[in-house]
Amino acid sequence: MTPTVEEIKSQILAKKAEYESLNGLDSTSKTASFNLWAYIVAFVIYVQYQFFAIFQTEVDEQLANQKIFRNLWYRKKALEYRHGHPLVEFKDDLIYEDEGYTEQEIEEALVVKRAAVIELEITGQTFLFVKCATEVNGELAKLPDAQKEGIADYFKRIKTGGTKLVVFSDVPDALRLTIDFFYDPLVLTETGTRIDGTDNTPVQNAVRNYLKNLRFNGEFSVSELEDILQGLSGCSNREAYIANAESNYQTPVNWQVIDNTIVANSGYMEITEANLTINFTPKTVIN
Repeated sequence: MTPTVEEIKSQILAKKAEYESLNGLDSTSKTASFNLWAYIVAFVIYVQYQFFAIFQTEVDEQLANQKIFRNLWYRKKALEYRHGHPLVEFKDDLIYEDEGYTEQEIEEALVVKRAAVIELEITGQTFLFVKCATEVNGELAKLPDAQKEGIADYFKRIKTGGTKLVVFSDVPDALRLTIDFFYDPLVLTETGTRIDGTDNTPVQNAVRNYLKNLRFNGEFSVSELEDILQGLSGCSNREAYIANAESNYQTPVNWQVIDNTIVANSGYMEITEANLTINFTPKTVIN
């Protein structure tokens, strides 16, 4: 934290007090010569602090923007991809130019809404898999082939030499759940609807909100979702259990049991009404 001019001046005067030969400089006048010199020196030191702070900010920005080919750099670049906009040379880099485009045109060209980068070893060789997803009507979705091909060509131009990189985008993994939910008859009906009429599907909404808020390419956790369900208003004595959890990303369908956690092959998941079974059982709340 940068000290103020007065704080620096106080330090100078405190140091002066340590020397007996300067005891004669004891005037309390603000216009006394030694007071004025102390202020001038303090102000010069304060300005130096400001210069150093500016220098440090500039250095931090340069370090943050330099090419460090880590996985996070590739993720950042995937999110910066602009479909249909050309890359232009700038010094020793390739960049997008904003000139000639409106803010709306730039926003519409930023088709990658979620991205994650993972390393996979295949037949003894390490590949970077860049998982990407776009959004359609507010929901994550697979990138169209043309956009996916554009991203692949984009990475060929900007990646470091020798890096084996694959751009991957797919439909959401399917999730299938069976939930045993014990409900308070004073709050919910036998179909899980709130009696006060504020929510017709609170349990179903909790499941879908959990999936929607799950970090892209993050772990789906059975115990985490179960904890959310147990905390819902209308759940009797926190008794809500996920009796069965399965996922699928293959064709033909090949359901895989989720013991506790799983990372979706596509990076995200969805659940349909047909795949969400909730057994509602009334149970009186015990205080």
